[in-house]
Amino acid sequence: MAANRDSFEAKVDRSGKHHLWIGSRTMAGGGQIRVDGRLRTASQVAWELEHGDIPPGGRIRSCPDEKLCVRVDHLELTIQPASTSTASSRRGGGSMAKVGDDKWKLTVDAGRDHTGRRRRISRTVHGSNAEATRALAALTVEVQSGDLVPVSQGSALTVGDLVRWYVDFARDVRGLERTTIFCYLEVFERWLEPRIGHVAADRLTPAQIDEAFGYMRAEGKSHSRMNNARAALSGAYKWGRRHDKVRTNPMRGFEIPKSSHVPRRTVAPELDELRFLLDQARTLDPEFAPVLLLAATTGMRRGELSGLRRDRLRLGRGELAVERAISEIKGVVEDKATKNHQSRTIRVDAETVAFLRSHLQEMDERAAICGTTVAADGYVFSLDPTCASPMRPELMTRRMRALRTQLDLTEAHFDANIIAMRKWTSTELMDAGFNPSAVSGRQGHTVQVMLNNYSSRRTSADQAAADHLGAKVFDDQ
Repeated sequence: MAANRDSFEAKVDRSGKHHLWIGSRTMAGGGQIRVDGRLRTASQVAWELEHGDIPPGGRIRSCPDEKLCVRVDHLELTIQPASTSTASSRRGGGSMAKVGDDKWKLTVDAGRDHTGRRRRISRTVHGSNAEATRALAALTVEVQSGDLVPVSQGSALTVGDLVRWYVDFARDVRGLERTTIFCYLEVFERWLEPRIGHVAADRLTPAQIDEAFGYMRAEGKSHSRMNNARAALSGAYKWGRRHDKVRTNPMRGFEIPKSSHVPRRTVAPELDELRFLLDQARTLDPEFAPVLLLAATTGMRRGELSGLRRDRLRLGRGELAVERAISEIKGVVEDKATKNHQSRTIRVDAETVAFLRSHLQEMDERAAICGTTVAADGYVFSLDPTCASPMRPELMTRRMRALRTQLDLTEAHFDANIIAMRKWTSTELMDAGFNPSAVSGRQGHTVQVMLNNYSSRRTSADQAAADHLGAKVFDDQ
């Protein structure tokens, strides 16, 4: 076994009597973790990290008082003697039968259900006798670990159970972003679970799905919100089918209803409005003003501004590298890859270089006053004298909101927020005639996304267009 102790310990809470597993769970309620590409129970891995490999015939019994406990002295090793009984006489026993040329039917006993009926899982594989034997062994381990449940238990597996199980898989195995996982769960729990979460996963009908999404549409939810709900439900059923959790996929052929939501587009400020905002920020919130200034000259995202480190600045060449971003969900801060998982280099002008040098010097002087220093990879924007922690994205938003209130801009015709700075950058460059590919590359997204979301119709550009057309028409008369 090649379990990593650090990775394992990161998912264990050892603060109480029971050392609780806080990672992914099996359907039976115990802990599970993927090791060498396959799922193992957390109790098995805990035992092996302490005592080495489990001997042949050995099984680890979980703590009798708490299924999620991985405290080794609460676990028990039992050795099962070789049995001469039939393969179906105990849970996890398996058999295989040849049903064609290089075709085998594997059957594993999965114990009894709540009515006392024997449950079995079958799978057909192709290959040699040795390959089928290995496949049977793997299937047996899946059943014994609780990772694989028979579809006859579908009545016990609800849609809510299936979605949460899939989300755990998507987070721990597929590596989906925390923000994506949060969106999946939030929209499912808010809009779908009250209507279909209690339904047996194998009995959900397309009509019930249409009704649930129809309710979202009636409540004015956006296409994006409904798409998150679809992704969570569709992903759960695809995963469930692949792992024999459900027999059918009622999401097949499903189409999101047309949203009645009318999104409000962010309006970028005019140049004089932007300069007014930056000037006032220097006076009213000098700690936050540098963030706005760099946002205006680079068009960086809020999380990218928060995650920018000193060692990513190449001021001698007039460049900065955007490689990381800070994500914050419900107070939990994470340093992660950029939104599109790509790094990019942004060129900056001489004025911005001078501003950044001055800002870094001020941070160094602040650290010296506090009797400390700033590391070479310290964050560029930080309230910590050592710059070891970033200025959090949510704090940036609150500072921006406070500034907007102080300047009485809540009813202004333009938006005074960080995304408006980003939109101003794209719009200004496009209006000035720069190549759309160059502008989108600087912003870190595709040309189509930029045209759809990050460029806007400004009054100044509209007036310039009107003047141009008028001049052409009347000059010809």
